Amino acid sequence: MKFSKIIETCIYSSNLKEMKEFYKDKLGLELVSEEENRHIFFKAGENMLLIFNPKVTMYEKDTKHGAMTPPSMIHFAFEIKKDYFQPIKTYISNNNIEIEKEVTWKNGGLSIYFRDPAGNLVEIITDNFWPIR
Repeated sequence: MKFSKIIETCIYSSNLKEMKEFYKDKLGLELVSEEENRHIFFKAGENMLLIFNPKVTMYEKDTKHGAMTPPSMIHFAFEIKKDYFQPIKTYISNNNIEIEKEVTWKNGGLSIYFRDPAGNLVEIITDNFWPIR
C-alpha cells in the first residue's frame, strides 16, 4: 500500500469565530465550509484544515468517524516556497502574530513557529525540507 499524502488535518477549538478570523483573515486561507458553532473548513493548497468545536462534536451521536478531541494542542506545518519566506514572516508580524521561534535547519530549510488562538503550534516551513516529492 502506498499513500499519496495527508489530505486533511483536524484541530479543535470552542471559539470558532476567533479561529476563523485567524486562519481566514490573518493567514488568508480559503474558507470552504462553515456550520455555525460546529466547524469551519479551510483549503490550504491541495490539503484541508478542519476545525471542529469539541463542545458540540464530542457529543454528536451521528458523527461518522467517532473521533475524540485530542487531550492537548497539536503542531502542524504549512509549506511555502523559500522565496516567500521573508514576505510571509513580515506579513505574520504585521498581523500582530507573535513568532515564538525561527529556525534555519542544517539542510538550509527555514521555519517560523507561532500559536493560533486555541494554542496550537503552527509552523511555516520552506519547501524541499522533507523527502516527500
